[in-house]
Amino acid sequence: MAEKPMNPLMTHCPMCQALYERESVKLIAERKPVRLYHSMCASCSHGLLAYVIDAPGGISSVGLITDISGEDALRQADLLTISAEECIASHRLILEQSQDICRQLLDISGKLA
Repeated sequence: MAEKPMNPLMTHCPMCQALYERESVKLIAERKPVRLYHSMCASCSHGLLAYVIDAPGGISSVGLITDISGEDALRQADLLTISAEECIASHRLILEQSQDICRQLLDISGKLA
Protein backbone atom coordinates (compact mmCIF):
# COMPACT_ATOMS: atom_id res chain seq x y z
CA MET A 1 0.00 0.00 0.00
CA ALA A 2 1.36 3.43 -0.96
CA GLU A 3 2.06 5.89 1.84
CA LYS A 4 -0.46 8.72 2.04
CA PRO A 5 1.19 12.03 1.07
CA MET A 6 1.68 14.64 3.78
CA ASN A 7 -0.77 17.54 3.76
CA PRO A 8 0.91 20.07 1.40
CA LEU A 9 -0.46 22.98 3.45
CA MET A 10 1.32 21.83 6.62
CA THR A 11 5.01 21.84 5.83
CA HIS A 12 6.34 24.51 8.23
CA CYS A 13 5.57 25.50 11.81
CA PRO A 14 3.81 28.90 11.77
CA MET A 15 5.63 29.92 14.96
CA CYS A 16 9.29 29.08 14.29
CA GLN A 17 9.21 28.16 10.57
CA ALA A 18 10.88 24.78 11.21
CA LEU A 19 10.00 22.01 8.80
CA TYR A 20 7.48 19.52 10.19
CA GLU A 21 8.62 15.93 10.35
CA ARG A 22 6.37 13.71 8.21
CA GLU A 23 5.36 11.65 11.26
CA SER A 24 4.23 14.74 13.20
CA VAL A 25 1.37 15.58 10.78
CA LYS A 26 -1.57 13.35 11.63
CA LEU A 27 -5.04 13.12 10.11
CA ILE A 28 -7.38 13.38 13.12
CA ALA A 29 -10.82 13.28 11.49
CA GLU A 30 -12.30 13.22 8.04
CA ARG A 31 -15.86 14.05 7.09
CA LYS A 32 -15.96 14.79 3.38
CA PRO A 33 -15.13 17.42 2.24
CA VAL A 34 -13.38 18.43 5.50
CA ARG A 35 -10.24 16.93 7.04
CA LEU A 36 -8.78 17.85 10.43
CA TYR A 37 -5.02 17.56 10.89
CA HIS A 38 -2.87 17.97 13.98
CA SER A 39 0.86 18.54 14.16
CA MET A 40 3.33 19.20 16.94
CA CYS A 41 6.53 21.06 16.10
CA ALA A 42 9.64 19.18 17.20
CA SER A 43 11.57 22.46 17.35
CA CYS A 44 9.33 24.76 19.44
CA SER A 45 6.64 22.34 20.72
CA HIS A 46 3.72 24.40 19.44
CA GLY A 47 0.76 22.46 18.11
CA LEU A 48 -1.31 23.23 15.04
CA LEU A 49 -4.85 22.16 14.24
CA ALA A 50 -5.72 22.63 10.58
CA TYR A 51 -9.08 22.22 8.91
CA VAL A 52 -8.60 21.49 5.23
CA ILE A 53 -11.66 21.80 3.00
CA ASP A 54 -11.82 20.40 -0.51
CA ALA A 55 -13.84 22.84 -2.61
CA PRO A 56 -14.70 22.80 -6.32
CA GLY A 57 -12.24 25.64 -6.97
CA GLY A 58 -9.37 24.21 -4.90
CA ILE A 59 -8.43 23.67 -1.28
CA SER A 60 -9.11 26.01 1.65
CA SER A 61 -7.47 25.79 5.05
CA VAL A 62 -7.94 27.31 8.48
CA GLY A 63 -5.24 26.80 11.08
CA LEU A 64 -5.21 27.26 14.83
CA ILE A 65 -2.05 27.34 16.93
CA THR A 66 -2.65 25.33 20.08
CA ASP A 67 -1.00 23.53 22.96
CA ILE A 68 -3.17 20.40 22.80
CA SER A 69 -1.66 17.04 22.03
CA GLY A 70 -2.69 14.70 19.25
CA GLU A 71 -4.65 12.61 21.77
CA ASP A 72 -6.54 15.70 22.96
CA ALA A 73 -7.26 16.64 19.36
CA LEU A 74 -8.74 13.17 18.74
CA ARG A 75 -10.95 13.52 21.82
CA GLN A 76 -12.06 17.01 20.79
CA ALA A 77 -12.91 15.85 17.26
CA ASP A 78 -15.49 13.42 18.71
CA LEU A 79 -17.31 16.06 20.80
CA LEU A 80 -20.64 17.46 19.73
CA THR A 81 -20.65 20.78 17.92
CA ILE A 82 -21.93 23.82 19.80
CA SER A 83 -24.80 25.44 17.94
CA ALA A 84 -25.01 29.16 17.23
CA GLU A 85 -28.00 29.38 19.58
CA GLU A 86 -26.02 27.78 22.42
CA CYS A 87 -23.15 30.19 21.83
CA ILE A 88 -25.50 33.21 21.90
CA ALA A 89 -27.24 31.91 25.04
CA SER A 90 -23.86 31.49 26.77
CA HIS A 91 -22.86 35.02 25.80
CA ARG A 92 -26.13 36.43 27.17
CA LEU A 93 -25.76 34.47 30.41
CA ILE A 94 -22.24 35.77 30.96
CA LEU A 95 -23.27 39.30 30.03
CA GLU A 96 -26.31 39.33 32.33
CA GLN A 97 -24.82 37.44 35.26
CA SER A 98 -21.10 38.17 35.07
CA GLN A 99 -20.87 39.56 38.61
CA ASP A 100 -22.53 36.47 40.10
CA ILE A 101 -20.39 34.19 37.95
CA CYS A 102 -17.21 35.97 39.08
CA ARG A 103 -18.25 35.67 42.73
CA GLN A 104 -18.86 31.95 42.34
CA LEU A 105 -15.62 31.39 40.46
CA LEU A 106 -13.59 33.34 42.98
CA ASP A 107 -15.57 31.92 45.91
CA ILE A 108 -15.68 35.32 47.62
CA SER A 109 -19.42 35.90 47.51
CA GLY A 110 -20.36 38.82 49.73
CA LYS A 111 -16.83 40.28 49.79
CA LEU A 112 -17.27 42.34 46.63
CA ALA A 113 -18.67 45.84 46.93
